[in-house]
Amino acid sequence: MRVIRRSIAATLCILVLGTIGQAQQAVTENVGDGVIDWTNQTVRATGYAIDGAVGGLPGKVRAAKLDALRKILETVKGARLNSETTVRNFMLESDQVTMRVQGMVQNFREVGDPVYTAEGDLAMTIEMDMRGPGQLYDVVLPQVHQSPRMVGGTISNNTVYTGLIIDARGLGLRPALAPQVFDETGEIVYGQRQVDREWLLKYGMASYSRDIADARANDRIGDNPLVVSAKEVTGANRTDVVIDDQSAATLLGVSENLTFLQDCRVIFLVD
Repeated sequence: MRVIRRSIAATLCILVLGTIGQAQQAVTENVGDGVIDWTNQTVRATGYAIDGAVGGLPGKVRAAKLDALRKILETVKGARLNSETTVRNFMLESDQVTMRVQGMVQNFREVGDPVYTAEGDLAMTIEMDMRGPGQLYDVVLPQVHQSPRMVGGTISNNTVYTGLIIDARGLGLRPALAPQVFDETGEIVYGQRQVDREWLLKYGMASYSRDIADARANDRIGDNPLVVSAKEVTGANRTDVVIDDQSAATLLGVSENLTFLQDCRVIFLVD
């Protein structure tokens, strides 16, 4: 009965986090026993220590933290890295990456105070940032040579934009740490090679939103973003999008627009 009640408590905790995200129009995803907030780019999990654990209250707190850390690590592993793989699969390729990811989850902060369940178990919620030096983006996205791309051809206007909003609602786009944007010919318009490393660690590759008004109000994309509709979603993990060639030319035909792409000022609209 205790296991069932604790399972219900954990589910309620995740539902509450999801409800908060929905109220803020944040894009949250339940992965394992934790929650990834793709809008605010954090990972959160709740750990438990059973009633009667040794060490009194300090022992319960330590046990609950360890349980939360285990869950947050599993949640991080389940995050989609790009269109082809997850963080877990990427970790299998390198012992060094595995060690860095395991060390990274120690950079957590407690969310509120520990609380007791009705059964006397102690629950503690922790959260970690995905952005910043030594955090998830830094650990799993290696330094690459930056290669901004410009195109020729006819451009409908020479407007300088401050950011990019890609409306992919209705297409089943899934959030990822390293999404890509392609034109209709399959050429990359936006990806890891198009961004500045400093801004990647500050902002992440992109943010996600459910509402166009929220996206427009986000300081990330400035006061004059270009809004385009995605034509389709691609990749095994359904994390990349295709935009029409004219929109790609509008983006890449004005050198000033390359600056906001380098600064990761991109937001995807998802369901």
